[in-house]
Amino acid sequence: MERNEMLIGRSEQNGTMPLIFTWQRSGAEFLQWINHYSEYVKEHLAQHGALLIRGTGLSSVEEFNSSFITLYSRSLEYNFRTSPRKELGDRIYTSTVHPADQLIHMHTENSYAPVWNQIIAFFCQVPALTGGETPLADERAVVSRIDPSILEKFRRKGILYVRNAIPGVGLSWQEIYQTTDRKKVERYLNENGITYSWESAEHLRTSWALPAFRIHPDKKEEVWFNHMYFGHKGLYDPDVLEYFGEDQLPFVTNYGDGEPIEEEVLSQFTDAYNQCKVVFQWEKGDLLLLDNMVYSHGRNPYTGDRSILVAMARRTDGNA
Repeated sequence: MERNEMLIGRSEQNGTMPLIFTWQRSGAEFLQWINHYSEYVKEHLAQHGALLIRGTGLSSVEEFNSSFITLYSRSLEYNFRTSPRKELGDRIYTSTVHPADQLIHMHTENSYAPVWNQIIAFFCQVPALTGGETPLADERAVVSRIDPSILEKFRRKGILYVRNAIPGVGLSWQEIYQTTDRKKVERYLNENGITYSWESAEHLRTSWALPAFRIHPDKKEEVWFNHMYFGHKGLYDPDVLEYFGEDQLPFVTNYGDGEPIEEEVLSQFTDAYNQCKVVFQWEKGDLLLLDNMVYSHGRNPYTGDRSILVAMARRTDGNA
């Protein structure tokens, strides 16, 4: 089996990402190939940060899991959740369960958490009838378009995350922490320096501050890695803001000292994402690998059935 059985090309939309591998043989042969050349695949991912493998011939949860653990031994559990997902196999999840007619804003997975995944993979079982693309953006290109004084303010202050786990509003605390034991939740919060209060038996309010920038464990470079944009109150529907008020929102971000993040900051990031992001149409069997600390992703609205599976790997805590 030869390494060059994989055809290498570039995205038609943008010459820098994602790098595209095209496989033109069976799924069983693809699994054999990736088993032989897993380091080759990971080298390309490390170099380019976004790698799309087309025509894998894979179709099942088990086949996706097999290809992923060939690369990364075992996938990570999805803990400290912000989005509803269903586990379909051994740490293989559905993509975010969110109304099909709504946009999911650009973000890097788990970047609000004390521990996160450096790698995230997406696998297309069923493409949408229309739409449903997963936009990608190089965060380095995004922040290069932001006023340096804004970035310096984030560097100094960091980001404060505030969550309200309220029944019927976002995720329950049981789903966020994957337990029904309040003592286990409190132990996790105390161990990670997260301030909390039980507003009622079912309403848990938490807050914690983290850096806006992290050091990439492989590149040893500073990268913009946080959930500021995704959690900015300016992205909420005005009716939702009016009904709940900021104090009751499921997830919201401010500067690390609690100062509100200006609308002008949100506008700069929105413009930067619109300039930097690229999209591709999902095809059945597509396998997308991302360096989660370099590339953000989102989801466009769609029609029809859509089944995108997710796996995560390489536990990282900022101390690497």
